[in-house]
Amino acid sequence: MKKYTLLSAAVSALIIAAAALSFWYFSRPIFIGVVLPIDTSLGNEENLFIRYYQDTHPKIGLHPVKFIIENPPPTETDVRSAFQRLDRQGVSAIIGGALSKDGAWLADEAGKTGIPTFGITSSSALLSGKKDSFFRLCPTNTSQAIAVGQYYQDHGVKRLALVTSIDNVAYVDPFIEGIRGDFNGEIVQIPFTSGEEVSQKIIDSNPDGIFNILSAKDVIQVIQIVRDRLPNVLIGSSSWGSVEILSLYSGPSLDGVLFFSLGLDVYGDEYKAEIADFENKYNMKTTNGSQYSISVLHILYDSIKQVGASREAINTYFETPRTYDTAYDKMAMNEYGDGTTDRITLLQTINGTMSTKEIIQIK
Repeated sequence: MKKYTLLSAAVSALIIAAAALSFWYFSRPIFIGVVLPIDTSLGNEENLFIRYYQDTHPKIGLHPVKFIIENPPPTETDVRSAFQRLDRQGVSAIIGGALSKDGAWLADEAGKTGIPTFGITSSSALLSGKKDSFFRLCPTNTSQAIAVGQYYQDHGVKRLALVTSIDNVAYVDPFIEGIRGDFNGEIVQIPFTSGEEVSQKIIDSNPDGIFNILSAKDVIQVIQIVRDRLPNVLIGSSSWGSVEILSLYSGPSLDGVLFFSLGLDVYGDEYKAEIADFENKYNMKTTNGSQYSISVLHILYDSIKQVGASREAINTYFETPRTYDTAYDKMAMNEYGDGTTDRITLLQTINGTMSTKEIIQIK
């Protein structure tokens, strides 16, 4: 009887220990880091959406999810320091990179540490083709650049003025090289500065086409400069300038301006419902910042459900080429974690409304 009692007690102790261990394992939080400077409207939107998402998706399976959010100043030193703090706190993955310059710093840190890191809207081609633990659904700006070169070439433009940002070189330089590869006419690059100086340079370049590789607020300035003086010039903008432009300005000078992008439509009932809920909660119209944010978060959560929260397992998962369901329908990443596409949507603004003009298949 005594042996039976001891055996029963031992079994009970083992069951209690197993239950306690199981509770500890399943209640152990998963930490996800975020590095997002909020000096731009795009960074602000992505930061707000991630904060919304952490409230509406508090668990992965039975594990609670804790986001550790860093909003550093937009300098290389501060962005890198924020990444390193998250590394020391043991995060499973990091999300960030509203601009390509931020993405370049994050990608370098990811390569050093092996932390799976997701660029939200960092599209520079300089980040491509590397096994560096840096992943992005957002296709490189090379795809856009090829489409831009093809379009201006096919529409008879002989002299193309490229008005370019001086702050986001990681985005601008590969974009220019991509255009040069598919445009046979003359290209004049004009670095953008506010004021009459840039206005005169654009006019003096005597272009029959203008393409802006700028933020939305700077694109608006260029359009207002040239509309009256160069009324017949074909004017376009990269997706960087299109994502928020109608929230800043919707006057008649935007009519006819071309915007190269992946498109406006959100696909899938789940994505549509979440985007609509976010827009209603914050009384705002989302841009591709929210669309890419929700897509990245969804596929990251799904990867952790499938393979666990270790950095190594997440890296292996995303280094395997596959296609994902996203807010932009099916999107693929290759073995380097680079988003790929063979089409670009050409948008045009008419009477304050942006709509699809045509789909450009990249040759």
